[in-house]
Amino acid sequence: MANRAAGKGYENKNFYENIQFLFLPIENIHVVRNSLSKLNDACELKNPSMSSFLSGLESSAWLKHIKAILETSHFVAQALASEGVSVLVHCSDGWDRTAQVCSVAQLLIDPHYRTIQGFQ
Repeated sequence: MANRAAGKGYENKNFYENIQFLFLPIENIHVVRNSLSKLNDACELKNPSMSSFLSGLESSAWLKHIKAILETSHFVAQALASEGVSVLVHCSDGWDRTAQVCSVAQLLIDPHYRTIQGFQ
């Protein structure tokens, strides 16, 4: 609600026809940065056992964040390519999550962007 009160991360339904709001569970940059720090800690262990590495990986929640981005990107790609509907994607600040979801959706939709030329 704080974002909505500040006019961030929320669209006014009155400006759109046939709109469907979906709020998807991608954490903000601060949560992801903390998760990355924990992942780095797990990867920097000296001679870790497999179980201690996997425990560190799980406690970092890194794969949860990757899963959320992939699932959301798949949803966007499916809506655009299969259902032919328009999609508006943004997070409260429009920086990290928006770019991640849109770029992965583009990779899923168009094989050109999965080539060396597509990355240039």
